[in-house]
Amino acid sequence: MIKNKDAILQEKADKLYEYLKVYIEDMDNLSDTSDFTIDNIERMWGNLEDTTKQVLREINEDMISQVNEKLLIKAKKKSMPKKG
Repeated sequence: MIKNKDAILQEKADKLYEYLKVYIEDMDNLSDTSDFTIDNIERMWGNLEDTTKQVLREINEDMISQVNEKLLIKAKKKSMPKKG
């Protein structure tokens, strides 16, 4: 069982929301300028992709760190062949 999953979900959802909010605001501001080019849009999209991938990695790391290790050890022992 994974502990603190609701807290992890909320924290990472808030983080993703902030990244998306900044992206949308930046895109909106850029759209009113002569810098609203495919190159700049792709750069901004790439930055958003990088930051969201990092949050997804953090989610995975946080979830794994909150797994009940006793259950993992018990499952591992059951799957290992007996020696002797």
